[in-house]
Amino acid sequence: MDNVFDVIVLGTGLSESIAAAALAKAGLKVAHIDPNPYYGADEATLTLDELVHWAETHSTNPTEEPVHYRVDYLSPNRPSHPKQYSISLSPTVIPSVGPFISSLVSSGVSRYGSYKLLGPMAIYHNGRFQSVPQNKESIFQDRSIPLIEKRRLMRFLVFASGEFEETPELQGKEDTPFDHFLRESFSLSEGISQVIMFSLASCNFSGELTSTALHRVRRCLRSAGRYGSSPFLVGYYGGSGEITQGFCRATAVNGGVYILGRKISNLVVNGPQEPERFAVEIEGIPDPLRSSCILSSMTCVPRCLQSRVNLISPDPDMPSTTRCQVHAVARCIAIVDGTIAPPRLYGADDIPPVEGQSDSFLVVFPPGSLDGGSLTSSVTLLTAGAGTMSAPSETNIIYFSMPLHESGRSSKELLHPYLAEILDSNPTCQSIFQLFYMQYWPLTHNQPIRDIISNFFILPPLHSDMFQAVDQAAHNAEKAFWSTIEAVDSQITHDRDKGFWMDGHVNSNHEQDFE
Repeated sequence: MDNVFDVIVLGTGLSESIAAAALAKAGLKVAHIDPNPYYGADEATLTLDELVHWAETHSTNPTEEPVHYRVDYLSPNRPSHPKQYSISLSPTVIPSVGPFISSLVSSGVSRYGSYKLLGPMAIYHNGRFQSVPQNKESIFQDRSIPLIEKRRLMRFLVFASGEFEETPELQGKEDTPFDHFLRESFSLSEGISQVIMFSLASCNFSGELTSTALHRVRRCLRSAGRYGSSPFLVGYYGGSGEITQGFCRATAVNGGVYILGRKISNLVVNGPQEPERFAVEIEGIPDPLRSSCILSSMTCVPRCLQSRVNLISPDPDMPSTTRCQVHAVARCIAIVDGTIAPPRLYGADDIPPVEGQSDSFLVVFPPGSLDGGSLTSSVTLLTAGAGTMSAPSETNIIYFSMPLHESGRSSKELLHPYLAEILDSNPTCQSIFQLFYMQYWPLTHNQPIRDIISNFFILPPLHSDMFQAVDQAAHNAEKAFWSTIEAVDSQITHDRDKGFWMDGHVNSNHEQDFE
């Protein structure tokens, strides 16, 4: 095997895999390495057997890895047919408009997967589930909203879907808490304000700023109608992990070399005058792989080098990245015997399901909405079942996630009340498997970086936002792509105006993959 490459990519997470596919398509010689025996890293899709093995081996010491886990509870029982489950370590939905869907289509990776519209979206408020209004039709069908409130809500949605930056309603209020802005500027009730904050704006906490929340509302509203009434899609076979494999396949089609399941034993940095500055030594491979550029996940970087690398920082102008500081997320993966039905929505229980929707649905629990639940953090629930080839017939996977500012209680203590509420609303279903765990990210410190290593780029880990994570991955991948192109001394020319996929256009045949 020729061991000299233009760039070596370490880690097969979603961001790294998108960047590797774009670099290979642009003509660079790419080697893509992951110590894990599967694609996807922290965004992988696993069978149930693989998930149990992952849980038993990934409860690491906080000082060992930048992204680490603490398993609080793993049920001893194992459902039958474990290989028929496709379980995501990073469950997400896909916005119908945004950088990620653009990458899926422009790269051609959309051909490697299947997708459906997300089913109903609901929010838990005042002890009952309510629908999330996303357009004029759904608002006026909802009998739980008074007529005057419907008019105020429509006025806000028209405002939020347009170019609101210079409007008098927003001037001087950009940094006010979003809930205050909704009540003071549009006279919306507390209940409707919570629906907007924690579903359309995907806020994690009360008090998020108006300017960034409004950008997320606009993206959500503009996504509705592209492929159907829902603004979000869900992927088959576990979602983001399966899509990650699609990007890896695209890299291989364009000449990329893959090495999985082998430990990186050493990473050598030579002097800047060396044409192949980096050498990656891999267990079981006699000769090191060499390149003039490294692009890596944070987890694959040796601790002795972590303070000397170029971190691909999120763009401060990208609304989805300007969020409250989150250093951990409590997660739960539950499997239930029986079909979890979407919650009976107060005021909209007689609205028929939309054609083309999946059997997946999403519920948001705002802070303080559930007795025994969190008073400070929202909880997002996402289901997956046989309709997206994620579980055997008559079973469902339920994902829960709760972003945290600080830790203390275990993930089971935090999330079990929400699991109990869903099971209580589906009395014919029985839990047959539960995994509760904490996922931690490194806290950012504004310490100076000394003796920086040129041409060594690090992609930040994806955070817990089910609504925005895939767009964050695509955005980070594009920044990494341009940094790598500029670092590698090659004859490749690329027009930034056409984006970071060489074709630079949307193929209408690929668009049909989502219809």
